[in-house]
Amino acid sequence: MMNSFLLAVGTIVWGNVILIGVLVGLVAAIGAIVGVILSYKRKNRSPIYPLDQFTDLDLREKEDRYLYTRTTTRTINQNKK
Repeated sequence: MMNSFLLAVGTIVWGNVILIGVLVGLVAAIGAIVGVILSYKRKNRSPIYPLDQFTDLDLREKEDRYLYTRTTTRTINQNKK
């Protein structure tokens, strides 16, 4: 009688175990995704960096300092949008 009781209590329905595991995994995945999205929403956005104001590029030098290499030239449009 004791053996039949242990067998009835110890029976595992694997379908339920798999279902519960999938549900726990989905809840954990959704929680992680929501946490990442909320953490990125809290970040302070910096203003756009004024690249034209703080950079100066001068490409007018015509001297080739590379020996035994082939170089090409290109005209850069000076019109800024």
